[in-house]
Amino acid sequence: MAEKIKIENVAVINCPSYNQKQVDKAVADAFSLLNFEIKKNCNVLIKPNVVGNFPKKQIAATTHPSVIEAICKILKKHNCKITIGDSPFTNPEMSFKASGIDKIAKKYGRLLIFEQDKLIKIKDKKAKFLKEFPIANSVRQADLIINVPKLKTHILTKYTGAIKNQYGFIPGGLKQRIHKKTQGEKNFSELLVDIYQNIKPELNIMDAIIGMEGTGPTSGNPKKAGLIIASRNSAALDIAVAKIIGLNPEEVYAIKESVKRKIYPNYNFNLLGMKTLPKIKFRMPPETKRRGAQSLINQISKEKPIVVDKNLCVKCGTCAAHCPGKAITLAPYPEIDRKKCIRCFCCMEICPRDALSLAEKKA
Repeated sequence: MAEKIKIENVAVINCPSYNQKQVDKAVADAFSLLNFEIKKNCNVLIKPNVVGNFPKKQIAATTHPSVIEAICKILKKHNCKITIGDSPFTNPEMSFKASGIDKIAKKYGRLLIFEQDKLIKIKDKKAKFLKEFPIANSVRQADLIINVPKLKTHILTKYTGAIKNQYGFIPGGLKQRIHKKTQGEKNFSELLVDIYQNIKPELNIMDAIIGMEGTGPTSGNPKKAGLIIASRNSAALDIAVAKIIGLNPEEVYAIKESVKRKIYPNYNFNLLGMKTLPKIKFRMPPETKRRGAQSLINQISKEKPIVVDKNLCVKCGTCAAHCPGKAITLAPYPEIDRKKCIRCFCCMEICPRDALSLAEKKA
């Protein structure tokens, strides 16, 4: 008999700043409200959201180190062995250094870039796209996985939270190839759920103290929410956060797919820590036409093109080097072949200068 899926608790705690004492208290309250017990001497993997080196927007783009440190302090009281791991899209070492999380890892345990670990294969016949994929052995060997996403909007998936953060479990350049395979919001979101149904972190703690609105996950603007949000279930947390920022959870494909696959039963959750769910309206990314991979070439001429601001671009070539569709060449500024472009918006996400954006008007 299949185990009945239950409605999960979501703890929402006020945390007005990144002052370490305030963050320590908010994170401790999250553990307490969820009645989350930690076993002594266990092997813990913490998965933050580390996306790159964005000096002007780091506070809104990446999980803040104070949140990671607050979690580590609690784990150390139980003599846990701590690994902090991720696989940033570009220059992992620099990305971790820019985030400040490298120092926290050195202080409390070890830092792991997933592609530098031994890789093992995960097989899942029920997956829609990822029937087989590699993950770091340290992920599979962890006794406890704590997922620590950042609250942000996302130009492709509308919102990026607990489920989307698990895309970082995919090591290195494989993420580029996967993006090309799963074009469009719906397909890519289904792929995210393929990952989620095979890893399922035991605890999710979101850094929603300062998030990002607009053209997230890296090109938007900082938005203060002043919250720490936590749940044992990634989908439950994302449902709550979607409602907080003014999104209908049923319109976020990753959430919808999780419910469809019965990973989570419905769009309800039990609120802890507050009497009513706060409402903090986030400005959404520019609307792009919903489409599947099959109709991409036919519709792309009708969509807003990605344009380059030559006043900001430094011709570093990061966008061309990491474009999943190999649609970008430097001449000497980036030129985008719209027939090859798969509209994954990775170029906009990883540009360190915010030089790429959607045109205001159709070309």
